[in-house]
Amino acid sequence: MATVKLKVLSRTETGKQGTKRIRAEGLIPAVLYGEQQGSVSLAIDAHDFRIALSTPVGRNVIIQLAVDGQEQPTRAVIREMDRDPVTRQILHVDLQRISENKPVIMHVPLTVIGESPAVREGRGILDHTMRQLEVKCLPADIPERIEIDVSELEVKHSIHVGDIEVPNVEILDNKDRPVIEILQPTIYQEEEEEVVEGEEVVEGEEAEGAEGASEGAEPGAGEAKKGQSSE
Repeated sequence: MATVKLKVLSRTETGKQGTKRIRAEGLIPAVLYGEQQGSVSLAIDAHDFRIALSTPVGRNVIIQLAVDGQEQPTRAVIREMDRDPVTRQILHVDLQRISENKPVIMHVPLTVIGESPAVREGRGILDHTMRQLEVKCLPADIPERIEIDVSELEVKHSIHVGDIEVPNVEILDNKDRPVIEILQPTIYQEEEEEVVEGEEVVEGEEAEGAEGASEGAEPGAGEAKKGQSSE
């Protein structure tokens, strides 16, 4: 797992007004907690924090915090990160202390490698249903990413959480959850109505015959009525 160094300041201002002034100075309010120690309010330079997140693993990085007033750096991971829903500006960060000899729970991104022959030949569609896995391991064993090889998957084949193994890592997600599936494409075909030409002609002839019969029947019917009345 990638490790970055970050200088932070301890802060005494709390509450909405305090955090507002901190953000106005280009700092991000943060809290450090864990390892049976009290929580500490911090302020992080926004520019330095963005650089810390610029590694390939993003927020899944171990941070060595150099807190002012402390001789030894503190190792921590990002547990929560709040952003403005519109500007995406980082508003607050929760950091958790970690120890080298104690397991930590992290979310590790999944990366697909290879190419399914069914997808390559247009016979299938790759459905990537999970983008990360929740894992538990020692900090030294945290993987930067978990690779999934799909080069042998055919249509209707899938890889579940239980199929994935990472050395020295316990995967906490439900083992029955699908991670990758190769779906069969659905083909929609419009049904065309079969029209028989002969039937159209017969129907036309029947209509004309019916009209002719009704027209020819009227005089005969009248004569018959006259004859009956004269008798």
